[in-house]
Amino acid sequence: TGPPAVVTPGPLSISPASATLYSDLPTDFVIRGGNGSYIVTSSNQQVVAISGAFAAGSVLTVVPSQVAADTNVTLTVGDTAGTTPVTATLVVKPRTVTNVVRVTPSASQSAACGAAVCSGGDAEVSVMLTQAGIPLRNRSVRFDVVSGDIRIITSPPGVGESLSLSGTTTTDDTGTARMRIRVLPDAAAQTALLQITDTSSGFTQRTAVTIAPSSNAPLNAQPSSISFSGKDVTSCASNVSADIIVFGGRPPYSVSQPGSFTVSPTTLARSGDRFTVTANGQCVSDATIAIVDSNGASVSVIVKNSISPATPTTPPPFVVSPTAVTLDSCTAQANVVVTGGLGGPYFAASGNSAVAVRVSANTGIIQRQSASGPVLPVPPSTNAVVTVSFSDGRSATAVTVNLVGPGAGVCP
Repeated sequence: TGPPAVVTPGPLSISPASATLYSDLPTDFVIRGGNGSYIVTSSNQQVVAISGAFAAGSVLTVVPSQVAADTNVTLTVGDTAGTTPVTATLVVKPRTVTNVVRVTPSASQSAACGAAVCSGGDAEVSVMLTQAGIPLRNRSVRFDVVSGDIRIITSPPGVGESLSLSGTTTTDDTGTARMRIRVLPDAAAQTALLQITDTSSGFTQRTAVTIAPSSNAPLNAQPSSISFSGKDVTSCASNVSADIIVFGGRPPYSVSQPGSFTVSPTTLARSGDRFTVTANGQCVSDATIAIVDSNGASVSVIVKNSISPATPTTPPPFVVSPTAVTLDSCTAQANVVVTGGLGGPYFAASGNSAVAVRVSANTGIIQRQSASGPVLPVPPSTNAVVTVSFSDGRSATAVTVNLVGPGAGVCP
């Protein structure tokens, strides 16, 4: 037999041959060819610390150290057979988005959800952008929904809420970017993913948002009873309407349709929505309208329609003023004037356990209410909204309660 055949190693290759890396984040390179025993060196050991033999396989994982500015690094790959080396050109960029992303649920949500965000609830997502320890001010940051039943709130405060899968904001003087998110009302227990991108550098960071299928308050409908009366002793009321506001539970809600009254709409999407009950002239002593949430919880509204027992009188309009108040601390209180309508006694209901409401004579008293759980630091820009309602037994009026500053935090 002759001498053994000489096997010539194939050419070396590294893929990708050029790449952009970010500090602290891993990137994989694939090395092929040669004799399978590689020697890898870095031109800048402080940024990419690689030197020596590499025989663990064909995939090389590189994790750059922190850099203050874009830094060029060259990787050189050879083998023990002396095959012609190849290089990969790297650009290492500084990490601008910190790996600490805070998801702070609104103070108005149920304590039962803990640190998770309740289905139907909202939360603030905040993250800081820095470079070499210096906050990056007025920096454009994009938030994108990667997966799960969450949406970005893109509308400004005080207007109808608009939801999207993506939204962009800018950092403040501390380098912090803040964005509000909304969990869909019918969301089941899950972990959603949100991606945060520094649009200037292209650096991205993902964070998880834990969702709990809980409600902000027990299912409630106000007023719980309505009485219609005809214009005289010969007939019952017709083409007269009253509104019912539904709170809490887990939206959406289904509303039953009794034959003796007209109900519209029969499906409500959110807590705080209302439906209208209209009398059609049929005399009824007790009709039941059932409201059922998506968890199967139910409440009832009793409706009556009778002839007028005496000369009809037209009650003055039911008025609540003002219809928007602000609570800016855990001890804050706001008062509204409740007048007109059927003249009292008046009723009050809160859409959330974070706010207590009651009526004393003609004064509606709205107070911030303590909730269990730890006291959380809340940025001054946080703004939570709770809806309460007042009723004279026939019609209902909603009052918007804006929780701001410490009032939007979790009160001890």
